[in-house]
Amino acid sequence: MFKSKEIRWFTEKQDRIILDWFESKGLNFENTESRTDFYLPLAKDDLNIKLREGNIEVKHRIRPPEKGILTASAHGIYEEWIKWSFVADQTDRLSHEIITERKYSWTETVKTRIGVKIKIDNNASGKYEIVSIKDFISSGCQVEYTKILINKKVFYTFAFEWFGDPFPDLSESFLAQIPGDAVLKPEVSMGYACFLNTLRH
Repeated sequence: MFKSKEIRWFTEKQDRIILDWFESKGLNFENTESRTDFYLPLAKDDLNIKLREGNIEVKHRIRPPEKGILTASAHGIYEEWIKWSFVADQTDRLSHEIITERKYSWTETVKTRIGVKIKIDNNASGKYEIVSIKDFISSGCQVEYTKILINKKVFYTFAFEWFGDPFPDLSESFLAQIPGDAVLKPEVSMGYACFLNTLRH
């Protein structure tokens, strides 16, 4: 079980300011491998179920979403989630039909994700350290920018995801360095479940 708090935005256009920050860390979409997730269509904004690389993931929003301000130019919706992950049996016929044969109308979502994790050094007066997204840390914040392909249409999602018990505090001045002056509006801030439902309407 994995508990997190996140704020996320979806756009149809790439944000150059955000991408520049990741490129300054040596990350870009061109040198990153894509993966494909399959989402079960659900008419709910607080639950998503997906198949990912041999795993079944269930994610449930545990509190009502709250409007908030990340930085002066980044306003959005904060959500808290719990995620469970299970390894699918390699011989499972149903998951094979969904992934390989594209049956049952699960939403195929191709993702190219770049990101980092922010680690707080509690022994150095709260100093922040940016580490690889692949590093395991028990408490921190994952910052990611993802290019998404759904039904031949491209979208982008930018997100901060806090994890740990309790969730760590990151100063607004530090967080503001990442989106910079990028304008992120609350009307395009939502979780994946809500976003996928907007595409089905």
